[in-house]
Amino acid sequence: MSLRCLSIILPLSLPSLGSALQLLSTLKDMTPLLEYLDVRGPFHGANAVFRAASSLPNLDTFYTEEFAIPKSSLFLLAPLDRLRRLSLVLDIDTQLIDPTAHNAPAFHSLEVIHLDTTAPSYATVFILKFLTGSPVREFTLKSTHSFNQEDVTHLTSAMTQAFSRDAMTTIRVWCSETAGAPLGGLPHLLDVGALRKLFVFHHLKVFTFNVPMLYGAVDDELIGELSARWPALRELSLVPTGRTPCPTIGLTLEGLLHFTNNRHLTRLDLQFNGSNCNRWPDLPPAGGSPCPSLRHLDVHASTFNMQDLEIVAGLMSDLFPNLEDGIKFLKPSIEAHTAFGRASLWPSVSYLYHAFVNIRRQERFAMTRAAPS
Repeated sequence: MSLRCLSIILPLSLPSLGSALQLLSTLKDMTPLLEYLDVRGPFHGANAVFRAASSLPNLDTFYTEEFAIPKSSLFLLAPLDRLRRLSLVLDIDTQLIDPTAHNAPAFHSLEVIHLDTTAPSYATVFILKFLTGSPVREFTLKSTHSFNQEDVTHLTSAMTQAFSRDAMTTIRVWCSETAGAPLGGLPHLLDVGALRKLFVFHHLKVFTFNVPMLYGAVDDELIGELSARWPALRELSLVPTGRTPCPTIGLTLEGLLHFTNNRHLTRLDLQFNGSNCNRWPDLPPAGGSPCPSLRHLDVHASTFNMQDLEIVAGLMSDLFPNLEDGIKFLKPSIEAHTAFGRASLWPSVSYLYHAFVNIRRQERFAMTRAAPS
């Protein structure tokens, strides 16, 4: 029986690499029915990897990691018309050939694409050149370089031009925490108008946008539109990368009420300004379950006034009563802990959250037992 799935880790040492490259050269004859190929390792074997992949007509999934597409090797993917899942690394040496050339890959069957790039612009060009018209439903982009507003605008425009508005279900864009700082060393302001372009993907279920920018423009209005435009949303992560400064947080605690419209939401990563919670003197009804589907909540660098700790915990327990692992948060640096004394606040909120949830469950149980049969 011919092998269908194969994962290869290329060795770092050049003497050992020769044996691995010889193995790759035999895949066509030894595994003609191979459908899944995952290769990671040093750049030295990149050309052999792509040549081997191009010789496998039944290849359905092709993942690469740690090495970029060598110059002029992209055309080697042209024969893989059955390819449905693809992971590629793009860098400055990747030669994005003319897509009108007779030997350019068309990706007629591609549904899932993961791009790892040293600059967002490389991914934007790749989308426009090679993914327009492809049946892509899941798109992931990891960048090792920071974004500016032009990068965000061009990327979102490319996605709306290239991807099917009815097929798209997943968009993940994020930067590694080691992403290089922009010129001048200060993060750029995020203009959420570029994100609003993505509302055309009506069936989106997963949206991640984590880059080292200032997210102050993420406010109640945007979240209200987002929750209404994406009713099938299951996962949302809209926070800056790592310890990107957050001098202004536009989303209020009240803005979280919009997620009562998203009955399938299971994971939420957002930061909000909870200083307005004293405008809510009365908590929501104890028996209410506005967003019962949510299982994981990360409030990142959200803030609130210390005297409102119980109010915040109470509101969280009413809005999201079924969290499995409490409330996650970005632990402040030593400097932030010293300056604001907030390091212990969110653990306290999480503790009170569980207490409130348990009390209300006991109340509901008691009411059920007391009800006439």
